Order: sequence, then structure tokens, then C-alpha cells
Amino acid sequence: MPKILVLCAANPATNPRPQRVIELLKLKYQVYAMGIQASPIENVKVFSYPAFKKRNFVEESALYKNVFFKKWQELIYTPNRLEIVKILNTYCFDIIICHDLVLLPIVLAYKKNAKVLFDAREFYPAQNSTNLRWKLLFAPFNDYLCRQYLPLCDAIITVSKGLQERYKKDYGVNCELFYSLPKYHSLSPSLIDPKHIKIIYHGAANPNRKIENMIKIIDDLQDRFCLDLMLINTDDDYLKYLKKILKKRQLRGKKIAIIPPVNFEDIIPFSATYDLGLYALSPTTFNLKHALPNKFFEYIQARLGLLITPNIEMIPFIKTFKNGIITKDFKPKNIAATINNLQTSDIKYYKQNSHKAAKTLHMQNNQKKLDSILKQLLH
Repeated sequence: MPKILVLCAANPATNPRPQRVIELLKLKYQVYAMGIQASPIENVKVFSYPAFKKRNFVEESALYKNVFFKKWQELIYTPNRLEIVKILNTYCFDIIICHDLVLLPIVLAYKKNAKVLFDAREFYPAQNSTNLRWKLLFAPFNDYLCRQYLPLCDAIITVSKGLQERYKKDYGVNCELFYSLPKYHSLSPSLIDPKHIKIIYHGAANPNRKIENMIKIIDDLQDRFCLDLMLINTDDDYLKYLKKILKKRQLRGKKIAIIPPVNFEDIIPFSATYDLGLYALSPTTFNLKHALPNKFFEYIQARLGLLITPNIEMIPFIKTFKNGIITKDFKPKNIAATINNLQTSDIKYYKQNSHKAAKTLHMQNNQKKLDSILKQLLH
């Protein structure tokens, strides 16, 4: 039985793409997983390596110096990642699936005879392009990694057509589309209370996502709608700011709340108690413009009607499955107007169509594509 290692710079038991790939692989392969502070996974040999420690002043100064002189190996082989080298030296794998660009040089250097499948789940040279420090330090680093190492991969997958085209244009590499589809959930659309229509958004509270614009939607929403934001804290100051502006609206009687995150495996069942799933992030970066995120497909598995702004990767799905509505632009006032025009019968129709779409857009339907890629690599 072929041995496959899934490697990521996160916990592979809970990070969506690695976790779902592992679930598909377990059916046919001997699976190993490695990630940061990795949790146990049933029927998988799991290895762990520590998180990177925040740099002190001396280390931060050295980082700028290494970037200036293009000493990229210093950025790759950080002390915590040396644990990966130990595992790759100890074990022999048939295929290594790498989920993070910065780990790719290590994989390619120590893979032995393994084939390498890379998951380009975002366009890495523009990963955090709204942050000046990141643009100075890591944009050139990620560009170097892409130019140097992507052509050495045996296969590459990515999440959307826009990313697929950009990787081909900038780096001359072909990527297979591999959507971030969640596990199938046997659910039925929840009943709608016309006087209490529940909208949910879930995701990271990153400043570049401008969550404050989503909060502003509530200002013009009719009283029959309520909006819950399930936010993962990635920036203490930003989350504090969001809570402050949200509190002002609550004091005015607006039905909006920030709710605590649930466990990864509970996101879909929890979301299924809502009526509408919201995605209203402005395309302020290349990656946001071409996003086709986990939450989009999780909303569908939760049998929600979809409320999306005109994000180009999502529009074809809405038009195909007729399971939601697309706003005319990204302005909070206009998004609210679009929502206010919805009748209960519209929402029921969208939820029923998500119910149908959920039978197609699920993780198990990625099995055939993954098997095909791996078969080519093994032969």
C-alpha cells in the first residue's frame, strides 16, 4: 500500500484542506500527517513540530538583513522546521502532499524518491499584500519560492480558476482545480421563522477583510433579519474595534452579534440552524478577488441560501444551482437593500436548491480527481 505524507504549517486534524485530503486518502492509502502542534487522527500516523517563536529585536533585524541580501535559506530552515527534516530523513514516502509554500523547499530537498503534490491554495506572492511589513519581507521571498520550486513539483492543485490562470501566467506551471469541498452532511433545510430570519458569516477577523463593512449592513436591514458573525481572532486590536462598533448598533436595538467559534467539525451542523450564509468581502486583494473559500461550500452543506457580493469565482455556482442572490456591488447599504427585497418564499427556494447542490458539492466527489492525480504520480 503506497505511503503518503500530508504536510502543513497548521494542525492537519483541524485545518480544512489537509484534513479533508487525509479523510479521502485514508480509504486507500497508508497515511501519515505532520503539522504544527498536530492532534491525533484516527488510523493516521501523526508527527508534530512546534510553532515558530515570535522574533525578538535582534532576530527581526537579522530577518531584514537576510531579505536584503536574499539569504532565503535562512528564512526556510527556521529551528522549528528542522523537525520536518528529521522525519523526512527517517521515513520513506511514495508521495508527499505539501500544503504550504515555505515548506516546499524542505520537502524537495529531503523527499528521497517521493513524488511531490503541492496545494497552491492561495496566490502566495500576494498572500498578505495589505501589510507593509509583509510586502517588504515576504512578497519577494514568496516570489522566489514560486520561481525556484513550483516547477520542481510533480503536480500542483489550486482552489479557483483565477489562481490557476495567475500561476500559469507568472510561473508557467499548470494547476489542477481542486475545490475546498466539505464532507457530505445528511441534513434538511431548517424551517424559516419569517419574523426572525437568521444570517450567519463565519471566518477570520483579518483587517484586510474589512469586516466592519459587513457590520454596517445591519444599519439598513429590516427588523425581521438578524446577523451573527462567528469570528476567529487573528488580531486583538481589530477584534476589539469590531466589538466596539457592533456594540453601538446593539444599543440602537439592531439584531447583530459576534458569537464564539465552534469546533471545525461542528461548523456545518451549527450553521444549519440559520437561513442565509453571507459572503460580503470586498476584493481588496488578488486572493480575495479570486477566493472560493471553505465557507462558501460549508454554507451549501448547511442548506443555507447564499448572499454573496459580485465575487467572480462564486457567481457561476450561484447561476448554476440557483441557491442564492448576488448583490449589485459591495456597498453595505445596497447589500442591505438586496436582502430586504427577499421574501420568505425566496429564501425557502434558495435553501431547497442548496439542499440539491449539497448532494454534488461535497468532499467525496473530490475522490475521483484525487485518485486520478495520485495514480499518475505513482505510475
